[in-house]
Amino acid sequence: MTAGPTGPALPEKAVVVVTGGSKGIGRASALAFAEAGMRVVIAARSEERGAGAEREIRDRGGEAHFVRCDVTSPADVRALFTRALERYGRVDCAFNNAGIPGDGRLTDLTPEDFDRTFAVNARGLWLCMREELRIMSAQGGGSIVNNTSVHGVRTVFPGIGAYVASKQAAVALTRMAALEHAHEGIRVNAVAPGPIESDMLTASEAAVGGATTWRGLIPSGEIGTPRHVADVALWLFSASSSYVNGQVIGVDGGFLAT
Repeated sequence: MTAGPTGPALPEKAVVVVTGGSKGIGRASALAFAEAGMRVVIAARSEERGAGAEREIRDRGGEAHFVRCDVTSPADVRALFTRALERYGRVDCAFNNAGIPGDGRLTDLTPEDFDRTFAVNARGLWLCMREELRIMSAQGGGSIVNNTSVHGVRTVFPGIGAYVASKQAAVALTRMAALEHAHEGIRVNAVAPGPIESDMLTASEAAVGGATTWRGLIPSGEIGTPRHVADVALWLFSASSSYVNGQVIGVDGGFLAT
């Protein structure tokens, strides 16, 4: 990878690792990246869904490889990137998408609830970035995109304190990684989705009113799709965004502008 005055250009058939890549935003992103000619390493906990995502990409003529990985496990994360290097020899891009909700008022949360949310959304993100940054530093550059949330920028609803705190931690980790590694030709940015058609949005119905509540908050009045997020992540990997670093890009129908 050659670094230019505005950042590294991606090589042909760039290799991208997608965590949480078996469903929702992760799966849509893996498909979008493969359509763009990238070689995709899909990481997920579910063997069945992960293998299905790999098969779908291959059936469409793309290149994909599934690795079972729990991002809360340092051993799993190390094995994921070892497998990626063994298969492709490099990791040019990473979409750190794995995440879980964290419902419950602060006074009702148990320590186990709180720790589990942070284990995936913050500590798991750091474990993945640690491997990605080491690899990209050694090879001369790369691009990382973290999937955070509008909740990482603005506290929106009560009753999801652990999730909000974990996503704000993810934003802080994004900016710190960008600061520490910009001189190595590595860019680290984040997407901050608003309401996106997903299992998580459906599950939020009881806690915050789901899509119905969100439509009243979004200037466009529209719920986003996983592909909306995937397209922004793909742009952040591309040479078109080569001077964008340490940024959190809202994919939210204008919510953060209100």
